[in-house]
Amino acid sequence: AECAKLAKIIESTNTLKTLNLRRTSMRDAEAEVLAKALTSNASITVLFIDYNNIGPAGASALAEMLKINATLKTFSIQRNYISNIGATALAEMLKINVTLVEFNIYDNMIGEVGGTALVDALIVNSSLTFFSVGCKQMSDATKAKIDALVEHNRERPAEAAARAKAERYRRAVPFAALRTARRTLLLWPSAPALVVDTIIVQADARCGDELSTAQRHALIVMARQRPVQPRTHAEVLQVMQHASTAQ
Repeated sequence: AECAKLAKIIESTNTLKTLNLRRTSMRDAEAEVLAKALTSNASITVLFIDYNNIGPAGASALAEMLKINATLKTFSIQRNYISNIGATALAEMLKINVTLVEFNIYDNMIGEVGGTALVDALIVNSSLTFFSVGCKQMSDATKAKIDALVEHNRERPAEAAARAKAERYRRAVPFAALRTARRTLLLWPSAPALVVDTIIVQADARCGDELSTAQRHALIVMARQRPVQPRTHAEVLQVMQHASTAQ
């Protein structure tokens, strides 16, 4: 009954940020109810369910929730009984989830099978920057691999920012090329056919794959339909204004 009441609160709240359910004797059944409630929650960013009695079934339910939930950033399930089965389910989740930053599964009876699954997941995952996995059943070599991958994630933000900046520039170049071609065709109505063809080819080359078939066609149509007589100063200003906003 208490668990059901808590689930309703979780489903309805939009202000609660941290949920601390440490040492509440939570078992798989309660963990499954909690997971269902958290699936639709968009406010809780920190979840502590340490020192409980959650096993593989509860961990699997929580893993399915974390595949959908995009709000939680800290997930701590230290000192439960999730074993290799639960660890493998959580590992599959880590290949999908991109919002978790801190992940604590310390002392959960996880051996080499679960450890290997977690290593494979961390090769894909780039968001986790804190990962506590200290389990006696897992070899030191596997723990070291996990630590190294998480450490690499800590170094990734700068790399990711640089890639994002490069991507923004790459996407900006086609738009600039397209605007230049449009302006030239609009403002130079008497341009020879050879010049028009050169303009289209250059725009196409600069844009690469980003220039769609429809955009190419629009340039060609614009070239064919350009006025024979030069525009007035007022028309040129109007065309420039239109060209600067057209995309």
